Amino acid sequence: MTTEPKVLRREWTSVEGWRGTGPGMWAWLLQRSAALVLVLVIVLHLRNPFVRPVQALLLALVLLHGLLGLRAILLDFGLPVGWHRALFAGAILLSVGLFIGFWLWRWY
Repeated sequence: MTTEPKVLRREWTSVEGWRGTGPGMWAWLLQRSAALVLVLVIVLHLRNPFVRPVQALLLALVLLHGLLGLRAILLDFGLPVGWHRALFAGAILLSVGLFIGFWLWRWY
């Protein structure tokens, strides 16, 4: 009797593959995606630092990436797994709040 090894692989191209994804996975994906886009936006920002949409995108991505990173650090220091959802929601809401606050204070 042969048993095939169980492979935990997510189907990336279907909705079913993403159903049931927990907040920790979404936070991980969002932080990594923000990092990749951040690299591109930094290049755009260095070429022409005075374009407001690029400045706004840079600020939003830095806040999002940084606060999700802070969430990961807090979880690494031993916060219970039950805090995943609250920390993820807090990081998103704080990112949006800080972005609006900085943008209104600095540029308008």
